[in-house]
Amino acid sequence: QKEALLGLRAPGVAPRPCGSAGLEYLAVARGTCDATAFSWEAAWDHAAGLLLVTEAGGAHLTRDRLPFRYRGGNALPFTAARDRATAERVVK
Repeated sequence: QKEALLGLRAPGVAPRPCGSAGLEYLAVARGTCDATAFSWEAAWDHAAGLLLVTEAGGAHLTRDRLPFRYRGGNALPFTAARDRATAERVVK
């Protein structure tokens, strides 16, 4: 799965390791980070953060350009981003 994250390289994207999913989502919602990407789909790690980003006007997309599904079966990795255009750029 981490190899899939390496495929998300795009101009202007600076990958870095994730220490805490919750803090990554907070950074996107606050606007201090444009997007974050994850290679695992445990709903308990993502539900609150995805809601926070969505309520702040952001978007989340899986590799197949669908919203993250909490029940699983997502095309990984997926991203949460400040807006849909940024999310699409990350998963393209």
